[in-house]
Amino acid sequence: MNGPTHLKTLKLGKGVQLSLYCDDSQPEDSPLRWFSEAIADGDPSSEALYVPPHWHRNHTEHMSILEGRVEATIDGHKKILRAGDDFIVPRLALHSFKGFEGERLVMRESADPAGDYKVLFFNDAFSSDPFSFWRMMRASYDGDGYPSLGLYFRFLDVAFVTVFGGLAKLFLPDPPKLE
Repeated sequence: MNGPTHLKTLKLGKGVQLSLYCDDSQPEDSPLRWFSEAIADGDPSSEALYVPPHWHRNHTEHMSILEGRVEATIDGHKKILRAGDDFIVPRLALHSFKGFEGERLVMRESADPAGDYKVLFFNDAFSSDPFSFWRMMRASYDGDGYPSLGLYFRFLDVAFVTVFGGLAKLFLPDPPKLE
């Protein structure tokens, strides 16, 4: 039992990255065992963190703001969260996050139920540069992520991921390994 081990860092944009961790000092069934940290460096020439509207059918997200501020929108309710704030995004809640340009942000996320599926989702979705629609669809298909198409019918979001994610699984090479 060593504590958190840094597994990989993925580029999300200019000055924005996602670091993946496993804390083997936590029990297998703990949501604190597998987690990610989104980091925006706050440089004036860098992008701000942006996570578009999406939802999850099977898991809840535990979020912590470690540095900076973020605007969280959860089921239509906007709130500015600051360093020291912890919050939960319930399963099925439509949510998005937006950092502030020129401000450093560090936001930690873990999933409940516990497991490596969220870290594997991020590794698949963001291991290629530039961004790949097909990789995101495969990762969403495997990882319980549904982009909001804005059509107010969740079954259309599920159908979109099922069709395009299923096609991606057929034609893309296997997801990258988490090394």
